Amino acid sequence: MKINVRKSLCWFVIFGILLNVVCIFNVGLKSSFAETTDRYSATYGGDAPTPYEYTVVSDETVNYTRREVVTVNLVNNAPLYTPISGLDNGCGSVAGAIVIGFYDKYYEDLIPNYTTYLPFNGKYKGNDATYIPKLMRELYTLMRTNVDDVGVSRDDCLNGLKAYVQGKNRSLEYEDIKNSNKVDYNSFKRAMNENKPVLLFCDKTVSYSVVSSSNSDRIVGAVITSTAHIVVGYEYYEVNYYNGNNLFRTDRYIRIATGLSTVNVHWLKIDATDWCDGAYAVNVK
Repeated sequence: MKINVRKSLCWFVIFGILLNVVCIFNVGLKSSFAETTDRYSATYGGDAPTPYEYTVVSDETVNYTRREVVTVNLVNNAPLYTPISGLDNGCGSVAGAIVIGFYDKYYEDLIPNYTTYLPFNGKYKGNDATYIPKLMRELYTLMRTNVDDVGVSRDDCLNGLKAYVQGKNRSLEYEDIKNSNKVDYNSFKRAMNENKPVLLFCDKTVSYSVVSSSNSDRIVGAVITSTAHIVVGYEYYEVNYYNGNNLFRTDRYIRIATGLSTVNVHWLKIDATDWCDGAYAVNVK
C-alpha cells in the first residue's frame, strides 16, 4: 500500500482515458451473491466485434487557487493482462486472471511453476505465452462463459474465480463495497490500504481525462465502448479543489486494469451513479 499527498498550484497533469458499456440481460443463477440479470460480454483485441468509440458525454472546467491530490494504491499496482484469442466474450476470465496474478505474488502456488512479478523490483509482468493464457482458459470454463447466454453473469464470474482459488487449496472472500448505486469510496480506500484488488462490474463505463494548468482543470468524460465489462480497481485517486482556504469540490476516481488490448489503464469516476452494477473487494488467503 502506498499513500501520497501532493499539492500544486500550476501543474500540468494528464491522466486517464476510460472505457465501455451497455448491458445484455439474462436470468442469472441463484447463489450466495445478490441475484443479477446482467451479462458481461466484452471481447477485445483481434476478436473485437465493434470499432473503438469515443463519445464525449461531459466537458467542464474547474477554476481554483490550489489543488491537493491524494492517492492510495495496491502494492506495485496490478498485472495489466490483456485478452487472448479464442476466448470470445471473455472479460470475466481476464479480470479474474488479473486478480489471481496479483495474489500469486504472495501465494505462488496459485499459478504453479510461474512467477507473476519481477524479483528485482516487485512489479508485475504482462501476459506470457503459456501460463497466463492457460489460467484464462481455465477461468473461462469455470465461469461458464457463453453457457447460458452471451458472456458471463456476475454470479458465475464470482463463483468461478472462487472455485479456481479453492482448487489451489486457498480460500477467497468477497466484500461487497457497493453502496446504493455507486462504489462506497471509503470502503474502496480501505481495500487499497489492505492491499485487496476490487472486481468492478460495469453497466456503463465512462473514461475521464483531466488536464491541469494555470489554476484550472479541464475534465472530459467519454464513453469508449458499448459492451458490459468487468475490470479490476487498483488505485484510489482524489482531487481536492480550493479557493484560498475554502475546499469547494472533491472529485474521486478509480484507476483500473481494463483487460483491453489497446489501452490497459483507465479511470472511472467513483461518485458517478450510472455505471456500477457491483463492486467486490477480493481477499485470498
